[in-house]
Amino acid sequence: MNQQELEDVFIRSLDVPMSAEEKEQFLNNLTSNAALARELAKHKKIRELIRANEPATFGPYFANKLVLKIQNTGVVIDRQVFAFFKKFQLAALGVVVALLILNVAFAEHTTIKAILGFENTNNTEEIASFDFYETLTNDL
Repeated sequence: MNQQELEDVFIRSLDVPMSAEEKEQFLNNLTSNAALARELAKHKKIRELIRANEPATFGPYFANKLVLKIQNTGVVIDRQVFAFFKKFQLAALGVVVALLILNVAFAEHTTIKAILGFENTNNTEEIASFDFYETLTNDL
C-alpha cells in the first residue's frame, strides 16, 4: 500500500470497524512508515479532542481560587513591603539612636523633652518683625 491508501484506510477505520485481516495488514504497512504513523496518531488525537462530550475546564474550584487570590493581593503586597524593609530595620534603628545621641550632646538642658526635641532650648528673644511695605517706603 502507498501512503495515500494507508491514509484512506485509516480515515475509513475511524468511522467503520475494520476486520481482523484488514487491521493486521494496515498495522504491518504502518510499521514500515514511521512518519505516517506519527501523523496518523496526531490525527486520531485531534479527532478525539473534537469529539469530547465534556467541555474543557480549569479544574475544580477554579473560580473560588481566583477570587481568593484577588482578595489576598493586598496581603501579599504588604508582606513583600514588610520583607523589603525588614532588611533595613537594624540600620534605621542605628540611625535613630545616633541622632538621639547627637541631640543629647548638643542639648542645653538634659530633660526628656529637650532630648526628643519637644522643648525649645533657644533663648526666646523677640525677633524683630520685617514689614516689607514699611521698609520700602522708609528707604525712599
